Amino acid sequence: MKKRTATLITIGLFIVLFMAAPSAAEEAPFCGDLTGDGITSAADAAAMLRGLAFGRLSADDRPDLDFTYNGEIDGMDARAALLYACGGIESLVDFGERVASGLCDESLFDHFSYTGIRDDGEGNYKSDTVSVTISSGRVETSNYHLADIYVQDIACMQTAFSGGVYRGGTATVRKMFDATSGAVIAMNGDYYTQHYYGPIIRNGITYSDRINRSWDIAVLLTNGELLTYNYRELTTEILEGLEVYQSWVFGPALLDAEGHAKTKFRSAVTTANPRSVIGYYEPGHYAFLAVDGRSSKSKGLTMSQLSQLCEDLGFAAAYNLDGGQSSVLLSQDGPINVPYRDGRPISDVLVVCDLQEE
Repeated sequence: MKKRTATLITIGLFIVLFMAAPSAAEEAPFCGDLTGDGITSAADAAAMLRGLAFGRLSADDRPDLDFTYNGEIDGMDARAALLYACGGIESLVDFGERVASGLCDESLFDHFSYTGIRDDGEGNYKSDTVSVTISSGRVETSNYHLADIYVQDIACMQTAFSGGVYRGGTATVRKMFDATSGAVIAMNGDYYTQHYYGPIIRNGITYSDRINRSWDIAVLLTNGELLTYNYRELTTEILEGLEVYQSWVFGPALLDAEGHAKTKFRSAVTTANPRSVIGYYEPGHYAFLAVDGRSSKSKGLTMSQLSQLCEDLGFAAAYNLDGGQSSVLLSQDGPINVPYRDGRPISDVLVVCDLQEE
């Protein structure tokens, strides 16, 4: 009788533990419970901040508090705990894996959405992989439009060719946008078919390794860095030592090595015009900048004015792409900027796309 009673008690305890297991097991490595109430709450976030202030928390002692998988407990983990408590993160396990495996530094995690995709069709978009925020402003006598871009995978920064093939002629930005799976926004590229200057590296594929010595060159690396080279600076030896994902030959580069506006440019088109720029803050954080021009409402920017705007926007690096009538910044709902004469067919576009939407 005693043996049977003990067995029943054991079974009962097992059932109780089993019923409580799903939520505990799901967040087992990241329970984050400092207050002893069995959940991760705003109170735990506050307790984390207090513990950090007094040096009482260590990832060695409390690995469950390292929500961002960087090997230490810091203010970012407290922010993550608070976001989780507020419902902004569905699973701390999935969150930690996404942040640890992405391009963006952990301090940028709250630019993304961890509770599903948010998309207004006008370019404002958030998922756990891609974040785009559209804004507009005015400088000098011109209107500009900025797409603030965060991506966790470099493959989200794609080039699309007209016709879907190298040397495929020309097509509208709209047509190339629609042909790109998971497209969020797009901007015209460097119109490479007008010159075939090298290097031409798109989506990690090298089409031409010739290096033009007369134009400034920009390269986007697989690690997320965007580098600009003044004319005659990029050599074959340097290029071979880089893991290039995209390259552009148009220019000029708009900022110096310290991120300050330049005053001299390798360009024959320095007067006021519509403009398109790819801007760079840090790995995973970029910008598409389009400036309206050639109208009574927006004259366009000179190269010097454009360079100063890029510094004012805080870019670490910036590169001028094809402008004029080619300048088009597009979302699902249509142009974000005001393209001159509705734009024109071109050979290539830059597309921010969400790979999970494929």
